[in-house]
Amino acid sequence: MSNYVPRPNSGTLWPNNKRADNHPDVRGDAFLDRKLLQSMLRNSDDDLIKIQVSGWAKTIAGKDCISLSFSEPYEKPQSKPVAKSASDEDLPF
Repeated sequence: MSNYVPRPNSGTLWPNNKRADNHPDVRGDAFLDRKLLQSMLRNSDDDLIKIQVSGWAKTIAGKDCISLSFSEPYEKPQSKPVAKSASDEDLPF
């Protein structure tokens, strides 16, 4: 038996032994933290929840796979408009 302990919000895709063309090329598991899921549900009003997925090609236990990481989608911080001071308006240029 394997001593593999999954990390929260991670997963792995392994090559699948396809027996038919409609079978998936890779298969695996994802382990999502309950807190991440609850946060994503709270922060969304939509029926579809977007999850950011990142992947790395790795070799684990001598087998090629794709290691995955799951997180809430990155949102670029909104820049705040710079307020003009009274002295800026007095400049002739």
